[in-house]
Amino acid sequence: MIRSARALRVGQILLASVAVGCATQKQVRVDFSETPRDYLPNDYRGVYQRWTRHDYAQHEVDKAIEVWATFKSWDFREAYIERYASVYSLSDADRATLRQAQRDAYHQAYEFHVIAQSADYTWNDLDKASSAWRVSLVDALGHEIPSDRVHVEKLPDAYESDFFPAKTPFSKTYSIRFTLPAADAEFSGVKSGSITLRIASPIGRVELLWQS
Repeated sequence: MIRSARALRVGQILLASVAVGCATQKQVRVDFSETPRDYLPNDYRGVYQRWTRHDYAQHEVDKAIEVWATFKSWDFREAYIERYASVYSLSDADRATLRQAQRDAYHQAYEFHVIAQSADYTWNDLDKASSAWRVSLVDALGHEIPSDRVHVEKLPDAYESDFFPAKTPFSKTYSIRFTLPAADAEFSGVKSGSITLRIASPIGRVELLWQS
């Protein structure tokens, strides 16, 4: 009986270790610069994976929240432009318009495409003013700013499965935005060398890191 109890305990520890391993991804170094890239449409999936982070917060026996977040860096947007222009056969003029719109958006805010799901659907309410979750962005020096917009996105399934394939039948898609602070603000964002998207509440916390 004692041996069986010990074996069960060892099995539980191993199972917990596997769960932690699944939640922790190897951190891939990224390039925050606006260096021009020469991507082809088929390069998009690899770039998407490089800029997407995944983790979850456990609450007792349930996942309080599981998140896949894609930071829309300029590197990501360059690959997105190529893929989108190819899928929709954009003219040169429309492609130039898309590129300018993406550049303008990048210079206005830090923007994340976030896919989230929870064991209890009522917990997955990042967009609500009454939500227990607080969404913020932290730089390498520990300076933190709150999100100024968390918006639920209703996107066509065919589009999202191609461009943001982490989407599941049980998830919600959010656009999370942080307006770029003034040049003299304490928060220095990507200039500090890393940013962390923090989603925290009394039932769990997820921190997703992008580091150069």
